[in-house]
Amino acid sequence: MITLHEFPPTRSQRVKWALEELGVAYAGKRVDMMAGAQNTEAYRAIHPLGVVPALETDEYAMFESVAIVLQMIDENPHAGLAPDAGTPARALYYQWSVFAAAEMDPAIMTVFDNTLRPLAAMRPEGRQHSAEAAELGRYEFALRAAVLSDALQDRDYLLGPDFSGADVVIGHSCFMAAHIGLMEAGVYPVLDGYFGRLQVRPAYQSTYDPKTFHRPA
Repeated sequence: MITLHEFPPTRSQRVKWALEELGVAYAGKRVDMMAGAQNTEAYRAIHPLGVVPALETDEYAMFESVAIVLQMIDENPHAGLAPDAGTPARALYYQWSVFAAAEMDPAIMTVFDNTLRPLAAMRPEGRQHSAEAAELGRYEFALRAAVLSDALQDRDYLLGPDFSGADVVIGHSCFMAAHIGLMEAGVYPVLDGYFGRLQVRPAYQSTYDPKTFHRPA
């Protein structure tokens, strides 16, 4: 049995979306990060940094959302969410998957950390929101949004006409950007259309149901 340690809405939903697309049986286990569940000895044995997601199977445990998505897709080739290994399409699949983690997410999280993350949850002790850092994050996101928009100008999905795991990975970055106000309607029209296509997928809708999200008291 697969167990997904999650705390929505975080990057754990990137993994959940992939599992839903694949039709894989799994159990979601909520890690209440506001209550400190991530700091228990048991959870730190699964994820040493005490964050989500982490995934356990009968054979192994792993963390890092993009790595988990790619592994789950490789284990379920029947779903057709990845191009064949060694092909040009596979190169783009890797490129965009890493682009999400290395380029999109850091910019998005810089804005989140300096505008919306509760100060009590920030480390080190006493760290405050920084307007300058938030502005830098918005600038960095805009540059990356332009790169994505150019790539999607004449195609429905990142690899062409067919949805793939790269769209799951990048799509979650789009969700987080929209969630914190970085994708206001009309600012990135190409991304708006792309994200709209992703949002109508049943697996997306079941994953990003707002009723499941943590709501600060």
